Amino acid sequence: MKNISFFFKDSKPLAQLVGLFFLFLLGLIVVGGAQSIIPIGGETPSAIRGQLAFQACSQLLMFFLPAWLFAVLFHGGAASFHKLYADGRSWLLGLIAVVVFLLLMPLNDFLTWWNGSWHFGALENLLRSYADAAAGTVEKLLSLTTTGDLLLQLLVVALIPALCEEFFFRGAIQQTLQRWFGNVHAAILATALFFSLAHGDAYGLVPRFLLGLVLGYLFFLSGSMVVNVCAHFFNNAMVVVMYYLYHTGVLSMSPAEPLRLPWLTVLLCTLAALLLFIVYFVKKPSKRQAKQ
Repeated sequence: MKNISFFFKDSKPLAQLVGLFFLFLLGLIVVGGAQSIIPIGGETPSAIRGQLAFQACSQLLMFFLPAWLFAVLFHGGAASFHKLYADGRSWLLGLIAVVVFLLLMPLNDFLTWWNGSWHFGALENLLRSYADAAAGTVEKLLSLTTTGDLLLQLLVVALIPALCEEFFFRGAIQQTLQRWFGNVHAAILATALFFSLAHGDAYGLVPRFLLGLVLGYLFFLSGSMVVNVCAHFFNNAMVVVMYYLYHTGVLSMSPAEPLRLPWLTVLLCTLAALLLFIVYFVKKPSKRQAKQ
């Protein structure tokens, strides 16, 4: 691996980001080519399972593989660069991060409702139709109701995106921007903004920016990708499980509709999340943080 990275190891951060974008573009071309050849569509359970499989392959080709190759080419190895530390402390912090995300759910719902009420003038119809189409795709992919399908959905919609997006955004982009800017806070803010914009949903910009912001600081302070994947997986898995309960009749309200909890509940949960974050991440940062 080090022999491969010999030709690229002295590249400037901007050149590295260009290389990452090029790898992403290659993955996008492969996915687009496959989509034009392989018939993907239909509403039957078997067709939806095929779409889930294609979704998994697309995520891996466009995000995970470029981020992994990026680390190999420019940094000599993926495991150390992406901080794949799976020790006991990483798993403990991952569990705490899950609790933080759970406590932030009322705030996330409030921001989702608030952002969803925005208006974009002449672009309103276009942006709204795109958001509705994306929501419809999620609704269809999460409409299957067997136990096996739930496990498949958790794998494809929760775990694989958590791995792919964390490697790509926090592992590759955030760390490269940190070296370029020389300021970790600027790098986290920029990565969170790019993460939110990359989802292409104008009516989900704010909650996704908050998600990216929290994940950015989790990665920097914990120094472990395991923590981020745990938190991101939980965030995705909650959506999958709620859709499963909705389609099986356990829940009567669609998960697409954000909860409108009392402001005091939102405030107290947010303060509890902030306190937990400060105690376990800010006051006790990982020793690996200094190496970032």
